[in-house]
Amino acid sequence: MPRDVDCWVFDVDGCLVDSLTGTSLRPGARALLGHLGHESRVILWSAGGDDYARDRAEQFGVDGHVSGYFPKEGRDADGRYLTGHLPVDPRRAVFVDDRPEDLAPGLDVLSVSPYLSEDPHDHGLVAVSQRAGLPH
Repeated sequence: MPRDVDCWVFDVDGCLVDSLTGTSLRPGARALLGHLGHESRVILWSAGGDDYARDRAEQFGVDGHVSGYFPKEGRDADGRYLTGHLPVDPRRAVFVDDRPEDLAPGLDVLSVSPYLSEDPHDHGLVAVSQRAGLPH
């Protein structure tokens, strides 16, 4: 785990949970969140709101690894999501999202391919696992 990172901020739909039906957790997500939750803080945030993010975490049994839930609320003049309401130091946080263009260019963002539907062969979280120091 990089020593300079103290928080991982994950988008929910299309990143951890399939965006078409919301019924499948991306392969590798459970192990990754478990590892990260022991080493640092994990935050889920969603355009669906904080309750939605919490509901998805509970649905898939990963809520025990999550430190907080927040909405994606408000956008800046360039159309990027505001992050000032998140309890993170942006210099020590990694954002994981399938829509990196929605985040400010100064943030540390790991882009993942969109997770659209259940796919047991999906490897979208490999780069995140590598950054976190997990074997893949």
